[in-house]
Amino acid sequence: MEHLFQVLFTGLSQGGIYALVGIGFSLVNMSTRVLNLAQGSYALIGGFVFLTLASRFGLPAWLAMLIGVALAAILGVLTERIVTLRVRPWRPISHDMAILTTLALVVVCEGTAFLIWGSDTHRGPALQPGVVNVFGAIIIRQSIWMLVATLVISLGLQFLLTHTWLGRAMRACAQNPLTASLLGVNTRRVGAIAFGLSAAIGALAGMLVSPITWLDYQIGGEFMLKGILAYLLGGEMAVAGPLVGGLILGLVENGFLLLPGTVGGLLKQVVPMALLILVLVWRPQGLLVTRRQA
Repeated sequence: MEHLFQVLFTGLSQGGIYALVGIGFSLVNMSTRVLNLAQGSYALIGGFVFLTLASRFGLPAWLAMLIGVALAAILGVLTERIVTLRVRPWRPISHDMAILTTLALVVVCEGTAFLIWGSDTHRGPALQPGVVNVFGAIIIRQSIWMLVATLVISLGLQFLLTHTWLGRAMRACAQNPLTASLLGVNTRRVGAIAFGLSAAIGALAGMLVSPITWLDYQIGGEFMLKGILAYLLGGEMAVAGPLVGGLILGLVENGFLLLPGTVGGLLKQVVPMALLILVLVWRPQGLLVTRRQA
């Protein structure tokens, strides 16, 4: 029972990180209808910046996180400037070109990480080292912070999107950017805010998971894949969809660790992709969205 509870909690905390990356995909897509494949790279850069500032320069963890989040937000705004360089309200964005541009940015970020931090794996410092005993299960304190951060950010974003002018403007820009512009909404500014906010959330995800998962220059691709899985599994509901999708993905992956031998590790890699195929075939709108809403 202790082992089951430990796998359950680990799955939820790890799924929370997937959910944060998936929420980043959702924010950008909801505001600009762009699938920003560079979302995983923000987690990569954020994790390495946090590691460098906290471990090499000895900055407090909270200060290193603030700096890393700010740098990632700037990178996100620069991404929006590059992707929408030739876009106007009356000239919609080319989704193919946007996807290819963000994919190229993934390669650029990975190459930059390789040149700065090399090919060795690294592990960031924990916000709170140590473990706690919960019903006989040994839980890493960092995992608790991961799950708490996911819930707090999700609630904050839900409030932002449903009770503020900015949230309504983001949804309006996604529905019809020309009409939103005629009504006085600065679509470029709203898009930049969405990119910057999603990059900050992605960077925070990379920082939170860095003490548990080894970082290397190629891990941005894994963040990207798991974030897309969380986003597509839950559906295009701004926060609830990626949140539920990420938690399901984390539980499914870690649930197979209960199987003996190497079978569980193999199924952990295969089953999530098979689950995604089933969802895309039978419920392409996601698990939480009805067909009428899609």
